[in-house]
Amino acid sequence: MKKNITLSFFVSLFCLNAIGQEPLPYTTETFSEAYVALDDWSPLNVDPMWDVPIVPLNLQFEFPCFSDTADVVRLSDIAGGIELHMPDGSFHLISATTADISDVLTVLDPAVYEGSTHRYTTVGESPNLIHKLEFNNVGFDWELNMSGTAEFTANFQIWLYENGTIDLRYGPNTVDSISLITPWPASTAGLSSYWNFDLFTANFLWANGDATTPEFPEYIDVEYDSLQVSPDFTGWATWPTDGQVYRFNYDYAPIIGVDEIENSWASIYPNPTSNLLFVDLADNSSEEFTIFDNSGKVVFIAQGSESIDVSGWGKGVYSITSGLKPTLRFIVE
Repeated sequence: MKKNITLSFFVSLFCLNAIGQEPLPYTTETFSEAYVALDDWSPLNVDPMWDVPIVPLNLQFEFPCFSDTADVVRLSDIAGGIELHMPDGSFHLISATTADISDVLTVLDPAVYEGSTHRYTTVGESPNLIHKLEFNNVGFDWELNMSGTAEFTANFQIWLYENGTIDLRYGPNTVDSISLITPWPASTAGLSSYWNFDLFTANFLWANGDATTPEFPEYIDVEYDSLQVSPDFTGWATWPTDGQVYRFNYDYAPIIGVDEIENSWASIYPNPTSNLLFVDLADNSSEEFTIFDNSGKVVFIAQGSESIDVSGWGKGVYSITSGLKPTLRFIVE
């Protein structure tokens, strides 16, 4: 964070299940997949030699998150991430790194060196669009300011899926020392939510431990500075290797009420479910419908009403589509 804040150490704030607090509506998974630099990309409207720009993202869909749809989705001036501003005034943050980043050209000769850029593209077709934002060849503010060099650079992407899934994807980097890219004892990545900037507190779902197989403990209503220096939190031991992926599956789906069922093209129940799912098409329709998992993969196709055994399906949010009709969602738990 680019703020000088008096440290306070409230270890008593750390808990995984604070009374009166709901867990974040995300489950995490980690895996490796070849990093692919964006092709046919467009640049964000960020000037060269940038430092903490705030730029809206050119999303082509409404992004569901934290039990609602974000009003504003934009590049954040807080480290390497995206801000989510909600209709109720709450603020959430997606962080691919908590270390502050800048354009390497702030210390390097632009006639000789490649600068750092923000690139984006949107792929797929609705309801499975993916907005891909790439941080290309970025430098780290702490190293740039302290040494005047840009030895450490990184490439990473944040993917926003139309169904609410979030990917953090890491590519080639030259980072061999976390301590040289941030003044904090730890650097990490993940989600932080419901920020209170008066108290500087939030809920955190941050990677902790080995960057290849980290744990994502949930810290509820914790003061940011205190978390950074707490013995309960270590952050990354190293920067993620090329191909590392952190996925945050969005585990919220509105339960369809009676009025909505009567006006919908289909009824789906029970929701959530762990065994059978019943899909009843309105007016005994024989139209084809398709079910997608939370990564956009087709898992089921049928015509007409069906009862579906989902007992072997992975937990998470699934989407049902049929032609141009509104997308319906249900939870397998």
